[in-house]
Amino acid sequence: MPGDVLILGASHLAHRVRLRLEAEGFTVTHKPQGLSEWRADLRSPVQKASILLGNLDLSRLAMAYVLDESDEQNLEMILALIGLHETMPITAALFNESLIPHLEAAHPKMRILNPARLAAPAFVEALYATQQRPVRPVVLRPPESLGNPPRDKLMPGLAASFLAVMLGCTVYFRYADGLSWINSFYFVMVTVTTVGYGDINLLGTSVASKLIGVGLILSATVFIWLIFSLSIDNIVKNRQERALGHRPYRYRNHVILCGLGRFGYYIAEELYRRKERFIIIEKDEKAPHLEYLRRYGVPVYIGDARLPRVLKAVAAANARAVISVVDNDLANLEIGLNARSLKGDVRVVLRVFDDSVAAVLRSQLDIDLSLSTSALGEAAFVAELLQGKRS
Repeated sequence: MPGDVLILGASHLAHRVRLRLEAEGFTVTHKPQGLSEWRADLRSPVQKASILLGNLDLSRLAMAYVLDESDEQNLEMILALIGLHETMPITAALFNESLIPHLEAAHPKMRILNPARLAAPAFVEALYATQQRPVRPVVLRPPESLGNPPRDKLMPGLAASFLAVMLGCTVYFRYADGLSWINSFYFVMVTVTTVGYGDINLLGTSVASKLIGVGLILSATVFIWLIFSLSIDNIVKNRQERALGHRPYRYRNHVILCGLGRFGYYIAEELYRRKERFIIIEKDEKAPHLEYLRRYGVPVYIGDARLPRVLKAVAAANARAVISVVDNDLANLEIGLNARSLKGDVRVVLRVFDDSVAAVLRSQLDIDLSLSTSALGEAAFVAELLQGKRS
């Protein structure tokens, strides 16, 4: 027989679980704000939760769900509920899986699930699903481009000028001081490199030769300093660009994963486990899992996946599929459509929070593979209550 259920937290998952349980006949009390409004309150989580829940009889609850988007909010609420009622059935969402065994061991009727881990396999399975209908033909317009950027002419110019000075001085000393060609070239080289063996010098030569020698020494110092500085600068810049994943990719038939947040990480993990060849695009170069995946040889490109030039840089025109799981429905749609602009038949798998948006994508934009993490996780969370009632 259905009973009372408490849902704490503001998330798409909390909303979906509430609708599902109400359809099953449960009486649901939803507190979307949780303890988030009590940030400045110095009372303990248990005291704040007792005020938040008011006269609600916790002993009559069939289940208390803790389903906020924030792990911090969920953890605080879990601790408060344990303090209020030691045997209350609790089902919670946490993305930090290292905390789960400790919390479940502390409470006999607690079950904690990771929504991202529940949903990630479905996104990867979508890569292999049969397309429900052919994609309607669209006249694609290539992304606007300014063309190839102009090449830096400073370094070639310096090198050419330095070579011209050396050749000019070699010719001068050959004819002005009667040196052989090899001796003249040798003298110029030891001068510009500041070796100065002393076997050939300008002590007994004309004033003009001495002035030419001084000019050679000064110009060589300036040229070598500039060339060396620019070379080091280019090396550092190239290393920085490669550290951001900005290098030519010649991949074909690969998967592009856009977004390396807490959900994107589990998709990357699943792709790696299935030995898929894939590239990750992530906007934040300080994303928590970035270096970890790079150590396993997964390329990560730091950039905004909504920009066509970024998709082009990771060879989207040759990709088999694009999975976009950034935390914004419209951004995911923009990424998917830009990928289609580069390759009309690329498989697009989008994370979509709103069911109505997903319906429009399927019916109007031919994107069948629009999935909701909350919809995929909803069944597992509801099953924790329904299975307990049936048993």
